[in-house]
Amino acid sequence: MFLINQRLIRTLLLKLPIVMWGAVVILAVVAAASAESVLQASPEVAPLDSRIVSGWDSQEGQFPYMLWLRTVRWTGDITACGGSIIHRSWGLTSARCTAQRIEITIHAGSIYRSRPRVVVQARDTFRPPGYDDAMQPITQPNDISVMRFSTDLTFNEHIQPIRLQRSEDKDRDYTGVLMTTSGWGTQWTCLEVGCYTPERLQWVHLNGISNFVCLLFINSNWLVRPTTVCASFYNVTTQSICSRGLENDLAMELLRTVDMFQGDSGVPLTMVEDDGVLTQVGVGSFVSGFGCHVGLPSGFTRPGHYQDWMRQVTGINFDQRVVPNDDAVDVDRAGNLELKDFKLQEEEEEVGA
Repeated sequence: MFLINQRLIRTLLLKLPIVMWGAVVILAVVAAASAESVLQASPEVAPLDSRIVSGWDSQEGQFPYMLWLRTVRWTGDITACGGSIIHRSWGLTSARCTAQRIEITIHAGSIYRSRPRVVVQARDTFRPPGYDDAMQPITQPNDISVMRFSTDLTFNEHIQPIRLQRSEDKDRDYTGVLMTTSGWGTQWTCLEVGCYTPERLQWVHLNGISNFVCLLFINSNWLVRPTTVCASFYNVTTQSICSRGLENDLAMELLRTVDMFQGDSGVPLTMVEDDGVLTQVGVGSFVSGFGCHVGLPSGFTRPGHYQDWMRQVTGINFDQRVVPNDDAVDVDRAGNLELKDFKLQEEEEEVGA
């Protein structure tokens, strides 16, 4: 069924435009025999778009590495993004979430975005040399950024770092791999029932796909690069909440998906590695412009390609294995990934005389 869905979608939607994370996307599905769809995209002006759609409510302590970012542009516009804790002093997000920002407030330690246990500011932000800040409204390669916290975080059951993809795995094929992402984005396509931004952190499973397959849908070498990992819906029909009211079978089939869409720029894409440790393998970057429930791929930036740059900027070697406690990762019956407690093993630097 998954392959059939993808062929149908590719045939109908191959030439549709791509929009950046954070772009305002309006999808109107006409429940008629032709099942025609109308897409309208406008410049990024709204603070909360590109969201986790039809996700599950998270539980306290389930995603202790998650960050919520409230950012202020030099124009005064306020936007929101996701991010992850990678060190007591550093967070990771997308470059488009930090470029041209004059203030970034970071919430940590809670699944409720307005009730954080800890609030810090981004003291410094860094983006790779290949990222053009002047082009920030446009989705572009090298969409990754590190943030230095104004105050170091204290780790506990609610605040923990996550291990990053190592450079040796930077080109790994994640086809068919079960992945997870989470965020505070709206749960509905805005045109259908209005934009609803959940107070509680949402999460979904995604299915890894190859860049070759991703290019069949995205059709843009500018976006889908070796530094990109793509993921699409994990075929869970119990979350197809946006398909209500549609009568056309084809439209129903296209909408029977769960995906990440509309405001979660910078959110982490994670998986459990062979050693049993939860690892971040992507940073939310872009989605298809067709809509939230059609199963088209989402694009994430692979941190493994930027390990040398991150070490140069932060002075910390993230390109190594985490040393977890025995109970660092639990996988419950529903497939939830709960990171309990581990520490990042920093490289000891020799100091010459």
